[in-house]
Amino acid sequence: MKALSFREIQVISYTAKGLTAKEIARALNLEHRTVEVYVSNIRKKLSAKNIAHAVYIAIQKNIINGSV
Repeated sequence: MKALSFREIQVISYTAKGLTAKEIARALNLEHRTVEVYVSNIRKKLSAKNIAHAVYIAIQKNIINGSV
């Protein structure tokens, strides 16, 4: 498993809180497409089937806190 960057950790943390890609983009002052690229990279790095699986893996690996 490759390590996530600081920004990728921010994106998956917001995702775990239920924010959409558009909401995350606004919160981080990014383009919507940039957030989608981060999500794609997160899924690849964690070998996740989808973003929900990526959140699960991130919690299990203590990359993000499970209490949202």
